[in-house]
Amino acid sequence: MRKFKKGCVVVLALALSMSFMTGCGDKSDDKKGDTQKEATASDVAEDVAANEESIDEYVEKYAENVELGDYKGIEYTKTDVEVTDDEVQQKIDEFVDGLGTFDKDTTNAAKKGDTVNIDYVGSVDGEEFNGGNTNGSGYDLVLGSGAFIDNFEDQIIGHKPGETFTVTATFPENYGETSLAGKEAEFKTTLNYIKIDKPATYNDKLVSDNTDYKTTKEYEESVREELNKSKEDSALASAQSDIMTKVINNCKISNLSAEEVQASAQQLVTSIKSQAENYGMDYATYIKYYYGYDDEDAFAQVIYNICEESLKEKMVMCAIAKAEGLTVTDQETDEYIADYAAKNNVDEESVRSNVSAIDIKYNALAYKVMNDVLYKDAKAVDATTAAATEATTAEDTDTEADTEADTEAAE
Repeated sequence: MRKFKKGCVVVLALALSMSFMTGCGDKSDDKKGDTQKEATASDVAEDVAANEESIDEYVEKYAENVELGDYKGIEYTKTDVEVTDDEVQQKIDEFVDGLGTFDKDTTNAAKKGDTVNIDYVGSVDGEEFNGGNTNGSGYDLVLGSGAFIDNFEDQIIGHKPGETFTVTATFPENYGETSLAGKEAEFKTTLNYIKIDKPATYNDKLVSDNTDYKTTKEYEESVREELNKSKEDSALASAQSDIMTKVINNCKISNLSAEEVQASAQQLVTSIKSQAENYGMDYATYIKYYYGYDDEDAFAQVIYNICEESLKEKMVMCAIAKAEGLTVTDQETDEYIADYAAKNNVDEESVRSNVSAIDIKYNALAYKVMNDVLYKDAKAVDATTAAATEATTAEDTDTEADTEADTEAAE
């Protein structure tokens, strides 16, 4: 039985649909259902009319309670996008490793360090439990890796392929599936074979047989280009996030709608629960396995905080759009959705069917505000300069606080 990895919180903002370019809301118009047709700019306009809210009215509503601070000339930390030879080699190694084959050792006894293929059926108090059966599909396990609970792997050592035996192991007290936590389990285990890896040979033939390139040189150039593009995209996202955070901090926001934040948070929780069901897992196990949280209330608070920041972002973006006299056309909205779908490898229709028409227009407008105003006028600084600036700002803040405290004491 595999251990549950305790990972850090995956960037939950991604689950909010489209990060800073989106709202939290799912589309709730009457285009859902089996008769749903493909959404276009005309659908957007139709929905807006039905909702009796134009993008300008939407902007006005969210901008109303924002007092803008500085939003031009914002400094952000420049990210290095240079691709190293080691990074290229790592990708090549992954490519070659993925094409390796193996022989099956069916005679020798398994030892620590071997990769074995096993099947097992787990039970507690004689009752088989969910997720404890490989159903004959086989599972590769490196003996000594610590991937399975307790001393499960140690009990395979010494057995030969073809043998069936019982492994007894105890689930940890903090196991993600609470019904199994601390319980002793028996696993009827069959050792199918020991894997003997046969690495692939990296050459022109391997490349031409498995890629669109004819030589290792062409393939390596493509890997470098891909890595460079990935780093540039990551650097842009980091810069925009840095800028947005600073712009929000420079603003004064009042009357933040707790009801809207709560509705968005609940919607996201519902979505994550659906994902858990799709994986055949209960919600508590799912959030522990994928997000590293074993407390549902703490996880709910994290989601609430994310939705709260998302709403602040929307209010500020709308305030800047209003101040700059920016709006967005149907054509720009369609272009935005097409670009987003292509970059994220999703279907345009699925995006339109999951985000309300007016929010789609806002998304396109926010994208425009970021690229045509905030990022365009921002200033890139290296990490050393940024650290010095932050230290100076922190020192000034402390000085101001000390001055205020001295004044209050004098009074």
